[in-house]
Amino acid sequence: MNTTLFSFTAKPLTTTPSKFQLHHQKYLLSVTPLKSSTDSTNSKITSKDGEVGAPSSPEVAPIRFKRVSRRRARQQELEQSKPAPKQPKPPKEWEAMTLTEKALELYVGEKGLLFWINKFAYASIYIIIGAWICFRFVGPALNLYQLDAPPLSPTDVLKGS
Repeated sequence: MNTTLFSFTAKPLTTTPSKFQLHHQKYLLSVTPLKSSTDSTNSKITSKDGEVGAPSSPEVAPIRFKRVSRRRARQQELEQSKPAPKQPKPPKEWEAMTLTEKALELYVGEKGLLFWINKFAYASIYIIIGAWICFRFVGPALNLYQLDAPPLSPTDVLKGS
């Protein structure tokens, strides 16, 4: 029966902190085999020195562990590899624009014709709803005029036609 026993020791690894790893500490994990045997007669784990649980090999296989999630590490790599964002070009002066650029700016610009048409259409929804409420409820309540048919009762509304 092949059996191999290992001893694990974790020691803090001293590194210079970077701006992304201020709260994380790296560990160096040493893996050393205690005993490797092929027979099952030896049940006691001893090293070459006769101590129980002591490492038997002077060679240490270091394994580094970082206490950073994969997602955060990937984000840090992307942030470091990204170039600086480009500065947007300042808008052209009105006098420097051609006639076509001026026409486009007046039509689709930041405060162009499409902007004001959209703003008016959005406001007109509220104007129409308010006018209907005033016509339907406020005018008859103030006896300014009477509607041809009295308002329907809730049961008639729910019953349908």
